[in-house]
Amino acid sequence: MGIRMVNKSALSLIIVLALSFLFPAQLLQWEPGLLQTGQWWRLFTGHLVHLNTKHLFLNLTGLLALVVLFPRFLPIRAVLLAVPLMAITISFGLFLLRPELPSYRGFSGCLHGLAAMLALKELKTETFFSIALLATITVKLALEAVGLERSQTSVFIEGTVVWESHLLGFISGLVIAGTTQIRNRKQSQSSPE
Repeated sequence: MGIRMVNKSALSLIIVLALSFLFPAQLLQWEPGLLQTGQWWRLFTGHLVHLNTKHLFLNLTGLLALVVLFPRFLPIRAVLLAVPLMAITISFGLFLLRPELPSYRGFSGCLHGLAAMLALKELKTETFFSIALLATITVKLALEAVGLERSQTSVFIEGTVVWESHLLGFISGLVIAGTTQIRNRKQSQSSPE
């Protein structure tokens, strides 16, 4: 069952990201001015479209790396709940942190959130690896915040890296995973043995 879950949830994300490239990104990108005119779908779809094929490739590579690192990937139900929640959280966070930002495209914020969720999910079974991953992402975010990590990626994707989306995604992934663990712990404690 675990292998099927990996294939279903990860493959579903890969297909959605690849297929979104077929649509004109201007119709789907996060754009504050258009959100204010009632185009609310952009809160979510802005995270599915990319600047170009290099940008899409970079995000797909990141997703595949998570699948390789965490063979027991998230079940499809968790992905279908978490990704939209992260996307909307990132979108509203960008309103607050980057009100001057004209538009946004990309899945990298959600990738950071998925990495956080997977690391917390495997914390008991893969303690060292999970802590190392969380620490690495934290250092990466700190470097991005001061501008040290972003320049090479910006050149590669031929666009600006919105590092705040990475931070917001990472935090939302931690919150979702933490909330899920607390809820599961409470349910297991309250269920009769």
